[in-house]
Amino acid sequence: MKAKKRVPENSEQPNPLPTPSNEKREDQLAGWQKQIVALAEARLSLDGEQDVLFQMHERAIGLCRVVEDFSLVGGDNDLSMHALGKLMEVVEEDIQIAKWIAMGKPLDPHWD
Repeated sequence: MKAKKRVPENSEQPNPLPTPSNEKREDQLAGWQKQIVALAEARLSLDGEQDVLFQMHERAIGLCRVVEDFSLVGGDNDLSMHALGKLMEVVEEDIQIAKWIAMGKPLDPHWD
């Protein structure tokens, strides 16, 4: 009887496609995604992940409260609406930074 060749369970299978480097993967990101990554990395250079996530959430919540208060007492002029729009852009940026960090800092363009 012939002995069957057995492959050990922990043997690695060759990877047919090379994994792109972080630099190549980052080049595939949209401009706004590159900006979010840069802002997040800058914040992470100063504090740990948990601290940055907490700060981003606190800031987004605070800005939402400002927008809410402003919309309740603000006028209907174009300046007021422009100011609200800018505040909401900042809120979105903070939320995107927190999301990117919480998702494990992906560098593929489909993390939105």
